[in-house]
Amino acid sequence: MMAFFARIQLRWMSLLVPIALASFVSKAQSSRSYERAGDKAFELKDYGAALHYYQVALSRKPDDLELLWKSAESARHIHADALAERWYRRLLALEKRKSTRPLVNLWLGEVLRKQGKYEEAEYYFRHFIEQNPTSTFAVLAHTYLKACQWARQQPPRKDTVLVKNAGKHINSPFSDFAPILVGDSLFFSSYRFDKRSDKNEPKAKLTKVMLSVKNGRAREASRPFPNIDTAHVAHPAFFGEGRFLLFTLCKNQNASDIRCELWLTVQDLRKRWTKPIRLPEPINLAGYTTTQPNVAFDTVTEQLLLWFVSDRPGGQGGLDLWYVPLDTNWFCPCHIPADARKPFPLPAFAQPINANALNTPGDEVSPFFHEATQTLYFSSNGHSENFGGFDIYRTRRDSSGQLALPENIGLGLNTPYNDFYFIVSPDGRSGYLSSNRPGALYLDDVNKFCCNDLFTVSLPLPAQPPSPKLEHPAEPAPPSPEPSYSSLLPSTKPPQFEDFIGLPLYFDNDEPDRRTRRTTTAKNYAETVVPYLERQNEYRERFAAGLQGALRDSAEQQVDAFFENAVRRGYERLEQLCELLLERLQAGETIEIVLKGFTSPRAETDYNLALAKRRISSVRNYFSTYANGALLPFIRNNQLKILETSFGEATARRDISDDLRDERNSIYHPDAARERRVEIVEIRH
Repeated sequence: MMAFFARIQLRWMSLLVPIALASFVSKAQSSRSYERAGDKAFELKDYGAALHYYQVALSRKPDDLELLWKSAESARHIHADALAERWYRRLLALEKRKSTRPLVNLWLGEVLRKQGKYEEAEYYFRHFIEQNPTSTFAVLAHTYLKACQWARQQPPRKDTVLVKNAGKHINSPFSDFAPILVGDSLFFSSYRFDKRSDKNEPKAKLTKVMLSVKNGRAREASRPFPNIDTAHVAHPAFFGEGRFLLFTLCKNQNASDIRCELWLTVQDLRKRWTKPIRLPEPINLAGYTTTQPNVAFDTVTEQLLLWFVSDRPGGQGGLDLWYVPLDTNWFCPCHIPADARKPFPLPAFAQPINANALNTPGDEVSPFFHEATQTLYFSSNGHSENFGGFDIYRTRRDSSGQLALPENIGLGLNTPYNDFYFIVSPDGRSGYLSSNRPGALYLDDVNKFCCNDLFTVSLPLPAQPPSPKLEHPAEPAPPSPEPSYSSLLPSTKPPQFEDFIGLPLYFDNDEPDRRTRRTTTAKNYAETVVPYLERQNEYRERFAAGLQGALRDSAEQQVDAFFENAVRRGYERLEQLCELLLERLQAGETIEIVLKGFTSPRAETDYNLALAKRRISSVRNYFSTYANGALLPFIRNNQLKILETSFGEATARRDISDDLRDERNSIYHPDAARERRVEIVEIRH
């Protein structure tokens, strides 16, 4: 975990403790008490706990600008990007886009970029640069802006790359990462284990190494890994015909930070493993993290190289890639000890070398050297050629023996989310990566964050080494003059009303207000869609029930795609529409929105007509209650009119089941679920 990854995971996990303890907190506590608790947690870098406390306070004071800012910042720090986007947008809407917090535009742009919303992200980056040209954050905004521009210009892959979730027999709702192949066995690290000595409920989590043989169900790997309750064990790296093993031991420094060290164990002549030994300086360095080892033979330097990640002095900033040659006379099968029970001396280690050509002021992580093609793969969030979050890059040594500038490995393998720990099989036809992209299992299905899963990768041809983009320059090139962005600001327009025509808003079966023929409801759309999103796991299980293998995987993916790309996306877009409405109404425009209600064909037409009207009623209520009633004055004076058109059950697809006994197809099938919606069919202005 380590270092960067572990910090993320610890922040995610800290959400669970305050939620579990919430029932013990007095309901009489004031909003200010919760805010102070959030401030204390934030100061300790316990961002998950801070987010919980801030949101409790925010539920009591929904228009408090400071609470909105603090909630958004906490969500951003734990990479809950959709949630952070929601709070940043709400803050801007209430402040009428004239926020006294200039960083709102920068961070809103960044959480949008990490969700692949590049064009809109560019708008906020440009706005930040225009308003804050001398800010110390302007350089960062320029980098993010260039990354958006680059990402939008990238064509889809021409080759066929299949990236697929490795499945529940491998992954858990907690983070699974750092895969390594040893023959037909897959080793990886998982944050799913309880800390036995923890007296709290739920218990704190620990990382241990898992093993899956021939793609079977993963189990905890026992020997040679230490079974301890005081540290995380992760990142196995076998080498020397599998007789040498490096791994990391990591300990929590606080709620958010972790420190890791490299340890070594060796297999003796009788295939017994020695007691692990901590590597000395200069490999491990007191007070700094050393993690994510990978060992391979470099044919250009003719050396066995240990690659690792560290935040030690002498780097470019954040986490950097480092390498050090190993003594091949010592690290070879001919040197293994005769008796693992006896201590053995370690060789002297050379001074590690910073991989300057690859590192940035951001973070570089998860190095993997593919010996067959002499290609180094790693992930970074600091390069401007970036789709968002961590992307996978590759490089080789150029004709002078220097590391060439890295190349982004492209879409498919990379997404706007975090993609790292990429490995390739010896034949170059397959591999694994770890990612929190859609399709990963979540601890929080509603807000869609946490955690990373392992994904299998199928490549059509053996991985080809890239052509070096540039030989390592003898002297740095002179910097290019910074462009002026003032003239570019209007080039990327914010959302327009036309973007929302046809927007579908989805509903659970017979919601809102089940088993009634009333045509109105007191609920607003948020109150019905959030419980619907919480049922995603149930929908997945019910639709996939009785299926096996590839059919089951396909069914589960269909449900996940519907909830992620349709239900959640519609809810997010509705909030964006309200933000635009408020801006235009305050500017004096008169606007009419026409809604149409749809139902699946499970009930009689008259019942469905009432149900469609209740659904429209809930969307009306959402407009009325948005931002604590910000749109309500415009509705009351008819500057904003919410109209409806004819009922849409008759337009439902004929192949949608109306059999009340066939719940799988009439309720849980994504095609049936798509019929249960309200659609924005027209916006007149």
